Amino acid sequence: MLFSMLQPGAKIVYSKYVGTEIDFHGVDHLLVKEDDIIGILETDDIKDLKPLYDQVLIKVQEAEQKTAGGILLTQSAKEKPSIGTVVAVGAGALDEEGKTKPMPVTLGNTVLFSKFAGNNFKSVDGSDYVTLRVSDVLAILS
Repeated sequence: MLFSMLQPGAKIVYSKYVGTEIDFHGVDHLLVKEDDIIGILETDDIKDLKPLYDQVLIKVQEAEQKTAGGILLTQSAKEKPSIGTVVAVGAGALDEEGKTKPMPVTLGNTVLFSKFAGNNFKSVDGSDYVTLRVSDVLAILS
């Protein structure tokens, strides 16, 4: 099913630290498992990612600039945000019969996710994005 989506020369985004490096006819390549491919990137901007399977692309909310008491936070004191807006979703994971499972999140949902899950990216405009599996979404807030 995936191979019909990927064309030779397509740009893909894959998880960190995956794949096997090989030299094939003097050219370096990386063999990546299908499950480690996050999505297809048709431009040079992560916000245009088309996630595959159960992957979700989330635009991360900006970190709080000050505390509830009004104290300004330094960059190092800011907590890593774990709330964001879903901007793209894959079609869903495949079950044992090869059928696509429905995704519990949709475009525009505000979600809470695990702080240390997924892969972090910056878009061309400097916005923060994270890609993660839908199972790493802890709650749908709206």
